[in-house]
Amino acid sequence: MDAPRVTIIITNYNYGDYVINALESALNQDYKGPLRVVLLDDGSTDGSWEKLQEFSNQPPVMDSIQAPYYSGHAWTISDSKNDRKFDLINIKNSGASTARNVAMWYAWEDTDVFGVLDADDEYYPHKVSKMIPKLTEYPEIGAVYGDYDIHKTYGNCDHMKYEHKEAYDKNLLQRRCIVHSGSLIKRAYLQQILLPNQEIFDSNLHGPASQGFIGCTEDYDLWLRLSNFCIIEHIPEALSLVRETGANQSMRMNPQIFQQNVQTMQRRNGQ
Repeated sequence: MDAPRVTIIITNYNYGDYVINALESALNQDYKGPLRVVLLDDGSTDGSWEKLQEFSNQPPVMDSIQAPYYSGHAWTISDSKNDRKFDLINIKNSGASTARNVAMWYAWEDTDVFGVLDADDEYYPHKVSKMIPKLTEYPEIGAVYGDYDIHKTYGNCDHMKYEHKEAYDKNLLQRRCIVHSGSLIKRAYLQQILLPNQEIFDSNLHGPASQGFIGCTEDYDLWLRLSNFCIIEHIPEALSLVRETGANQSMRMNPQIFQQNVQTMQRRNGQ
């Protein structure tokens, strides 16, 4: 069997201090199969796009971006480093869910497995090669998540903490989100859970990487929908570095927004 084609998507909004580290961590994976990185800048205003242009050897070109629910012009760059292909895209600010969706649809036809990486986090070099065997072990496994190290750098904190995620259980997942956002997911199962407007992540639930902060439950909603169609596998090992800087928009969730989003998810999943 051919090795699955992996695309790691990174969406960025004003994480210019970290976005190059995230991109390099995706490009430096030791996975031996085909791997591509699509980094979409969601209209950053902190110089992120300029840093990404400096990282590349190619000039940006104006292109037309088409997705089932999105249409617009964007600056794009296609390049490679160390034989790893990467695409850089800059669109007007549209919110984290739309940014992720556009990045996924951009690589949809050439991808078997998607990885999701936040622009202020990093993959450890062996993450993809460690996860792919789990995804290919049984066809019923549609997503794999791991543990991670948290680097806290706000207030008086500057330390690392290991974050253990619990083993997958659908009933437990319905009570709380036990799956980490930086998981690997088979495209075939994403195809089965597309929303009526063909969105993958629900843009009404998006959180980080957007000016118009709405909430931060779009990942949880995705896992609940996936759990109706496939098994989600856990690897009890730290495979990512997650930063907590105090500026993470996920830390700005309030009870009112959370309850509104939970009601939407419960209606959708028949709870």
